[in-house]
Amino acid sequence: MISCSGRSTPVREAGFSLIESLIAALILLFIALGLIPLFARSLRDNTAGNDSTQASNHGKARLEEYLQIPFNNQVIELAPASTQTVSTESWTQGDVLQVGDTNEGWTAGATTGRGKLLWSRQTTVRQYGITDLDDGALNSPLPGGTEPVFVHFKEVEVRLESERDTGNALGGGRVFTFRVLKPF
Repeated sequence: MISCSGRSTPVREAGFSLIESLIAALILLFIALGLIPLFARSLRDNTAGNDSTQASNHGKARLEEYLQIPFNNQVIELAPASTQTVSTESWTQGDVLQVGDTNEGWTAGATTGRGKLLWSRQTTVRQYGITDLDDGALNSPLPGGTEPVFVHFKEVEVRLESERDTGNALGGGRVFTFRVLKPF
């Protein structure tokens, strides 16, 4: 016992005891365990948001390509007696943009075998006459080979589908559809 005035008083030890430190660590552990699911959910939502943004950009890019093409160009012409033209493309994990690539990394038809299939994109073109709007619905597409004077607008529909499993932790099976009418 130490005392300034000669009295003996107990001196308290400074610092934390081992028990206090363990209790503080246990409290921090419970807080951290509660935050981990939030981080996991954040990662999953960010990935899903990125996928949605990519799909939206790829769909809009295709629509803009078709809007720039002249109305009677063979790219958007229908085959004779066919009521629609359909083209299918795929985007795999191994597809990267090459110098001079005009198709933004999309491969016509099936996968390239260079990686896991991430997206498939289907572009459909149909043509209509102005009289098809009489009932307010587009339900009578004109076949290819119709005289150009009777074709007043073309419908371009782009359908993107995520090829991820629906049971995937990052989500999957998403479908995005974009549609525009190209007037004459």
